[in-house]
Amino acid sequence: AEFVIDCISKGGGEEGGDGGRLDELAAAAVEQARHCGVGEEVVDGVKLRQFHCSGEVGGRRPSASLFRQFRLLLARALHEVLRGKAAMAIKIVQQISVAIIYGGIYQFGRNQASIMDRFGLLSLVVISSLNSGLAGTIRSFPKEKSIVTTELSSNLYSVLPYFLAKALSEFPLIILYSAIFSTLIYPMVGLQTGRFLTFLAINALNAITSVSAGLLIGSISTNQDVALALLPMTIVLNIIFDGKNISMENTPKYLRWIPRVGLIRWAFEGLAINEFVGLTFETRSGMFKMGPNIKTGEEALETFNIVDVTLLDTIWAQVYIVAGCWFLSYCGLRATGQKFQLMEGI
Repeated sequence: AEFVIDCISKGGGEEGGDGGRLDELAAAAVEQARHCGVGEEVVDGVKLRQFHCSGEVGGRRPSASLFRQFRLLLARALHEVLRGKAAMAIKIVQQISVAIIYGGIYQFGRNQASIMDRFGLLSLVVISSLNSGLAGTIRSFPKEKSIVTTELSSNLYSVLPYFLAKALSEFPLIILYSAIFSTLIYPMVGLQTGRFLTFLAINALNAITSVSAGLLIGSISTNQDVALALLPMTIVLNIIFDGKNISMENTPKYLRWIPRVGLIRWAFEGLAINEFVGLTFETRSGMFKMGPNIKTGEEALETFNIVDVTLLDTIWAQVYIVAGCWFLSYCGLRATGQKFQLMEGI
C-alpha cells in the first residue's frame, strides 16, 4: 500500500518529477487496457466475470513448442487419471459385477436357442460399454473444461496439445477395464474359443469410441446440465439405429446417416462376426422342431442382415468415428472458449 501511495503521490521536492511519474503510469495503464477484456462464463449456474490481458496485440502465444506442451499436458492428464484411485476401484468393481451377472445368466451351447442368446449378450455388452463411456465422460469433462478454458484464455497452452493429451490419457484405464471384463465374461458364458483377443480388441475400441463421443458432447456443451440433457437422446438414437431394430429401407431418408456413425452398430456387428463365423449348430428334431434350422454361424449372421461386411470394415468404421469425434471436439473447444471484449473509452 505504501508503494502505491508513493507512486501516485506528488511530493514537494523536485518540480515536475512526480508529475512525470504519474504520466508514465497513466500511459502504461492505457496501453495495457487496450489488450485487456472482460469475459463471462457460466459455471454450475453461476455467471462469473473474468478479467483477461493478452500481453500483445492479437494475443500472445505459449512460449513452449506444441510437442513440449503435449508432453507436459499428457503427464498431467495421466497423473489426474491415475490419482483417482477411488473412482478406479469403483469402475473395476462395476466391470467385475457386470461380468458375473452376465456369466450367471448366459451359458452357451450349440443348440438353436443359443443363437439368439449370443446375439442378445453381444448387444448388451456393447450397450453397457456405450453407457459407461458416455456417462462417465459427460459427467466429468464439462467441469474440467470450465477450468481449462481459463488456462487456454491465458495462453498457457494451445487447444490441440491439450485435447490430444486428454484423449490419449484415457486409453490405459479403458484397456484395463475392458481386459478385466473380457477376461471374466468370455469363459463364463462359453463364447467361441480362439477368438478372445479379437473380442477384447473390439470391446476396448468400442469403449474408446464411446469416450470420444462423450468428449464431443462435453466440448460443444456450455455446461454440465446441457451435456447431461444430451445423454439420453444420444443413447436412444444409437439403440434404435443399431442395425437390427429398424431396417435401412424403413428409416426416414433424413435419418439414414445415423446408422453409418452408430456407436452400437459397428461394435455389435464386429463382435457378431468374430463370434459366429466358423460356428456350427445342432438342428432341432422331433416335437421341438419349430421354425427353420440354422446350421452355421454365417446363416445366423444373415438373419440380422450382417452380410457383405467384414471384421476389418467394422474396425475401420469405429476408427473413423473416433477420428471424427476428436476433430469435432477440437473445433467445439475452440468455438466454446471464453470470449473477451476489449475495454473501450480509455
